[in-house]
Amino acid sequence: MERLILVEIGAFSIKACEIEVGRRSRPPLWLAHRVLPDGAHDNSDMMVETLRGLLKDAGTRTRACRLVVTDPDLVVRSLTVPSSDKNELEMTFGYAMTEVLPLPLDELVVDYETRRKDRSPNPNVVMAGAPKALISRAIDVAERSGLRVDWVDVGPLAAARAVGELQGVRGAGYYLVVVGATTTTIEVVVEDQPQLVRSIKMGGELITREIARRLDVPYEHAEGLKRAIARTEANATAVASLLTADEIVAQEVHSIVREVASSIDYFAIQRGYTEIDHLVLVGGSSAVDLLGTELGEKLALRVERPGPRQVLRLIEADAFVEESSSNWVELTGAVLRASDRDKNAKLVNLLPARVRARRLRRRQLLAAGALGVALVGAAVLLTIQRLDQLRQVEGTQSQTAAQLSAVTNEMAHYAKYGALAQGLTAARTPLLAELKSSIDFPQLLTQIAAATPSDSWLTNLSIQAPTASVSGPSGLGVTFSLEGCSQLAPAHWLTSMSQLGFLSNLWVSTSTLAPASSSSGVCTVGVPAGDGVESGATTYQGSAVISNVFGQYRSSTYLKQLGVAQ
Repeated sequence: MERLILVEIGAFSIKACEIEVGRRSRPPLWLAHRVLPDGAHDNSDMMVETLRGLLKDAGTRTRACRLVVTDPDLVVRSLTVPSSDKNELEMTFGYAMTEVLPLPLDELVVDYETRRKDRSPNPNVVMAGAPKALISRAIDVAERSGLRVDWVDVGPLAAARAVGELQGVRGAGYYLVVVGATTTTIEVVVEDQPQLVRSIKMGGELITREIARRLDVPYEHAEGLKRAIARTEANATAVASLLTADEIVAQEVHSIVREVASSIDYFAIQRGYTEIDHLVLVGGSSAVDLLGTELGEKLALRVERPGPRQVLRLIEADAFVEESSSNWVELTGAVLRASDRDKNAKLVNLLPARVRARRLRRRQLLAAGALGVALVGAAVLLTIQRLDQLRQVEGTQSQTAAQLSAVTNEMAHYAKYGALAQGLTAARTPLLAELKSSIDFPQLLTQIAAATPSDSWLTNLSIQAPTASVSGPSGLGVTFSLEGCSQLAPAHWLTSMSQLGFLSNLWVSTSTLAPASSSSGVCTVGVPAGDGVESGATTYQGSAVISNVFGQYRSSTYLKQLGVAQ
């Protein structure tokens, strides 16, 4: 039975466990947690030393590993995209990720997973991306510790996966807040699928540091004071500094609540998540009662706080930790993913392509080596048998020749793979010819989205896709469906779209205004005060014609990505 180690490298600690991946779920073989020494966040050698010590104490010899990455620079988005092949999806998400993370495409790691089970023409997918340097650093720490990383899971997706398995959090949607040591992640989860994710660089470590600084006590003592305040049974007279620490905790909790509430208000108003009525709070600092209380009061939401034991019960590991232990929600979600037996599902894996290719080459070399050893062994065995048979009787030569002939025929069987390679080479030429006449839809959509004014947002965009190259003077027809903040939104949109050189025959065919008094949460961007302009949600449709300027652009971009000289 295959064994697998899962590792989460955080800012202040490392968590790990080992599981057996088989026909049915089993409890982890062990679960371990190590606090990183001061300065380890910026020192890979200290991380490696800590992880090596953890693995040594666990007494494991397993090397297969999955990493769980959580960082403020990690981006997760849920999108509904036109159905397309794998290469076009990856290129589309790559360009979309560069809009969020200001880095070149070759410095990002991007992947996606299809979450909808049906065969919808517009599949709903979740894309995730991170700077390649962030992922490579985590992989380097694991590999220098003696592990072999085969998968990189995403912390926000893992957290939503774990919380989605708990009773009482399914339904139309909920907010998920994961309070870590240095990072707090806010997610909007609808039908167990993260729609939006935002990370802020604030967490429980901020409270501990402030207690240590203001009371002039060691960091470990400050952490103990914070945990004592978090326990409802704590007696304020038992610790001399507890009352002062309580005031510090309250001040820092206010800061975290303010940032979290601001993000959730934005999600609710701008993205329309006004029907969500509860929030799930997890993480190492979620045990601070004041944090959950203030979030519930400020946002008027019902707050649920599943503890570490309740989360770990999902993987039958609740006996490993005490209720006051650290945050295990991301690691639990990673275990659930690793135990998933659906081999055909497309899942997010941020393992860089370079590392994947290296793993593939290693497996190929191992397979080739095993085949070589088997062939050499077979040849030696046949030779020994032949010599033995020659010593016994001359008539056994015909039998030996027949065996050698059978081996020769079997080796000739592999010649078909050479023919297959030639066929692939022959198919490459028409494929490249077809690509050169293809339309650059990712670039087209990127420019249209960038030119849309801030007081309008696209709800639907329909383009008449060509069957081959763009031809004719008219180009392609495109239809827009939009919503705006006021009755001026269509005019602003026409003005902005006219700046795009490849759009002509711009027109707004319909425009419907819902007065502000009949709707709630309508934005006021672009609405001049006192000009008699009636504000309110305006639904309108526009149309245009796309010229032929995109006919050859995508060919050079794709061929460059494929490493093909033109």
